[in-house]
Amino acid sequence: MDFLMNTDISVVVSAPTGSGKTTLFEIAIIKLLEMWEHSDEDDKEQKIVYMAPIKALCTEKFKEWDNKFTSLGIRAVEITGDSDNSDLLTIQHFNLILTTPEKWDALTRKWKDHTSLIQMIKLFLIDEVHLLNEERRGPTLEAVVSRMKTVQESLDYNETGDDWIRFIAVSATIPNIEDIAAWLSLKPKAAKFFKFGEEMRPVHLKRIVKAYPCKDERTIGYKFDLSLNYKLKQIIMQYSEGKPTLIDFQQIFCSTRKSVLMTANVLCEQISFHFTSDQVANIVSVSECLLENKLKEMVKRGIAYHHAGLVVSDRHYIEELFRSGYLPVLVSTSTLAMGVNLPANLVIIKSTEQYVCGGWQEYSEGQILQMVGRAGRPQYGNSAAAIILTKEVNKVTQIIVYLFLF
Repeated sequence: MDFLMNTDISVVVSAPTGSGKTTLFEIAIIKLLEMWEHSDEDDKEQKIVYMAPIKALCTEKFKEWDNKFTSLGIRAVEITGDSDNSDLLTIQHFNLILTTPEKWDALTRKWKDHTSLIQMIKLFLIDEVHLLNEERRGPTLEAVVSRMKTVQESLDYNETGDDWIRFIAVSATIPNIEDIAAWLSLKPKAAKFFKFGEEMRPVHLKRIVKAYPCKDERTIGYKFDLSLNYKLKQIIMQYSEGKPTLIDFQQIFCSTRKSVLMTANVLCEQISFHFTSDQVANIVSVSECLLENKLKEMVKRGIAYHHAGLVVSDRHYIEELFRSGYLPVLVSTSTLAMGVNLPANLVIIKSTEQYVCGGWQEYSEGQILQMVGRAGRPQYGNSAAAIILTKEVNKVTQIIVYLFLF
């Protein structure tokens, strides 16, 4: 933290989920604010870009930072696929821009038409930087960051690098952090990297791998995923001490939207929760605001689903209900594991396979780590559990992954 506050050098940090990586971004923002205090008025028009892989994460950070930094003179704007902003000029009246790689790519392709505006960007915050390794999102992230470096190197700055852009990149898992730091370096200032292990995790995490047989090789992915729906009740009961309560938040990750819906349907049929009058009032109040009827009925039973196909308002209500502790079970796609602050006491990864480009393939180690990392936050207790459900033939592999990652 001292390094972030006392220097203006780019930094890459790898640290466990829940260890305070967001605080690193905030320190870098405060550092820039401090510099504004000792500069002229023009410098106070400088800009900060926060880039996250999913819209939900941008929205979460926007709400948090808009409340936190408005009083300090920072004007924030969220520019994602859910917003109407499609022109780079949109950012000219704001200091803090929260966006996704895809949206920033679209906005900056013609950056030469707005050189002076791009030149005002002094701090670039990259969340979940490990996604560089992802086949679908990685190339876009690499392109936009490389573009920002190109912009920087093409402009006429002083040789000491005092006016150069500062990159801050964080993730829970960066296997090649040295390479990322080298990539983000700009002469004459090389980026520094810091790597922290699981000893920094503030909440003790119990890790379990459960393996099940799967005989049908022809439709192995779909049928195995379907069979796991009927294992969940027993697992939830077992790791909630036999009686699921609203003190225990369970999050179940599925690979597809269809799997999310089927899983939520099965759980609604199998599990009943007993609510207090206050809990009923909150659940009913939120359910009445939901637009999707099926989701509305499930929420009343204490179970909800979450995926990118939901309208923005429904996603928001579900996230807030789960975060507040009134929703016992949330079933979602794996993308919700990318940093959105929805901590759970129990995380279940339902199958280690995902459907990609017409076929089934194993999750990467990074994806598993992100989902496992949703289990536990210090403000919600001092222990949590993460359970991987996998095929019997993959049990040894998954145990090795656990040992390697943790």
